[in-house]
Amino acid sequence: MGARTKKSVKRTRVLVVDDHPLVRFALTQLLNKTKDLICCGEADGVATAKLAVTALFPDLVLLDLSLGDGDGFDLIAEWKRLSPAMKVVVVSRHDEVVYAERSLRMGADGFVTKEESPDEVLSCVRLVLSGRRYVSEKIAAQVMKRLAEFPQSSGNHGIESLSNRELQVFRMLGEGRNNKEIATQLELSPKTVETYRDNLKRKLGLPDSVSLIRHATNWSDRD
Repeated sequence: MGARTKKSVKRTRVLVVDDHPLVRFALTQLLNKTKDLICCGEADGVATAKLAVTALFPDLVLLDLSLGDGDGFDLIAEWKRLSPAMKVVVVSRHDEVVYAERSLRMGADGFVTKEESPDEVLSCVRLVLSGRRYVSEKIAAQVMKRLAEFPQSSGNHGIESLSNRELQVFRMLGEGRNNKEIATQLELSPKTVETYRDNLKRKLGLPDSVSLIRHATNWSDRD
């Protein structure tokens, strides 16, 4: 009898979206070492991620929230509207409940922090591909509690009251960006950024810009 031909296993195609080359390399290597997953492409920002999804049709996207040319939240909503079957897992350095909760509300299928082990990331991917949602154990209880208590709203005070764009501006302020830099990256006018800053001070109960910057910096340092 002739030698048996090994049956090839179809590997799930995963797109890696992160603006840090080292993170993309690590995730790509992690995926390609498995028998059931493979990295079908990489993207380093919002624009390249949109192009990659259109060209590659991945089964799942590993997505960072903080990208050099925009915000991952907007991508989640857009992809889920255009390609509901495609799974999206957020892999973020932010471990605050507000990021995980908001990601799930925008349509993400999973949320895992970059502090988790490689095995945990793979477990998350496989669980999501099986049709279930995944959140890192560290914040799962808090997220699920809030989703149950506030099914239509993310809260009405503090950081939780901020819109996606306000949260984005707040985070960038904490990273040391000035109004001009924020306006350029988000394709807004400096006047619009100033309006967002006023909204942030009002919603967070902060008296002036100095307090806002300090609060944003402290928040950014916690992530």
